[in-house]
Amino acid sequence: MRDQAPGLMRQQLLVDQNVQGSLLQRTALYCAASVTYFFVILIFREWISSPAGSFYDAVFSSLGESTYWVPGFILLIPIVSYDLLKLTNRFAGPFFRLRREMQRLARDESEMSLRFREGDFWVEIADDFNSVREELIRLRKFHAEHSQTPKHPAFRQDQASKFNESNQARTRSASL
Repeated sequence: MRDQAPGLMRQQLLVDQNVQGSLLQRTALYCAASVTYFFVILIFREWISSPAGSFYDAVFSSLGESTYWVPGFILLIPIVSYDLLKLTNRFAGPFFRLRREMQRLARDESEMSLRFREGDFWVEIADDFNSVREELIRLRKFHAEHSQTPKHPAFRQDQASKFNESNQARTRSASL
């Protein structure tokens, strides 16, 4: 991944649908549970405060009172959802980028070190990943330079196996 300037904002609000979608569903569940709780409390308060009235009277009276707080609650839902997505972006985004960089590194396509955006969580993981990345690149380069298989274009695979067998035989005889 290319380095990005600090403070650069993410263009995508929903980065990891599995993680962020699950958190949004859980938030919706909590909101529904809160509305149910407040409504039940209103019903019982009405029912207890006027013992002469029926339970249905308490329900209808509570519905009338809920018109004061339900619209505000409905207005808060998109605000809370947006804020939750922005917050989860701070950890879902870095792990999305880390996963993508690990895939690139495995394919030997990693060009630049990984940096997270300002305000992201777990910035130190990028430093740890970059250390592992540099070590892997160094080991790959070392292995390529010190590989025992000749890189001659006329060298065929069947010759490589004979070459390796003769090297192993020499190593065994030298160790005896």
